[in-house]
Amino acid sequence: MRERKFSFVVLVTVLALVFGAFSGSVVSVFADSKPDLELIVKVNEKGFFDEKDKLLGPKNPLKVPKGAIVKVVFVFDEGVKSLAIGDVHQIAITADDSWTVESDKIWFFNGKSKVTFVAGENGRTQYRGYCIIDCIGMDHLNNLVIHVV
Repeated sequence: MRERKFSFVVLVTVLALVFGAFSGSVVSVFADSKPDLELIVKVNEKGFFDEKDKLLGPKNPLKVPKGAIVKVVFVFDEGVKSLAIGDVHQIAITADDSWTVESDKIWFFNGKSKVTFVAGENGRTQYRGYCIIDCIGMDHLNNLVIHVV
């Protein structure tokens, strides 16, 4: 029994190290391009927030210029005292024409992930972001709005 517990601890440690090593990868055509605009979006159980801790959503959308290469950096922002500190989030950004791009998973041991896209490509005028992993904040992580201006 003691050997099983030790093996489990070793396995968890190895997995954490492996996921940490590959967490910064971006699967994007624009990964090597310098973005025209970089947006920081904090993610926690209460929703999506900008750098000044203002809640983002339909009433406060992110605005991006048409044709700009946009990099959105999602930052894990759960408080240490939060029950959601162990949550994992993964954000999808979609458009009305079913175009979708997904971030890598973010969590306590992998605090950032980014997605890159061209704003307004193929006539898209609005994007929506939401968490695709079941988590404590699901009710609040479904309303990120990005408008192309």
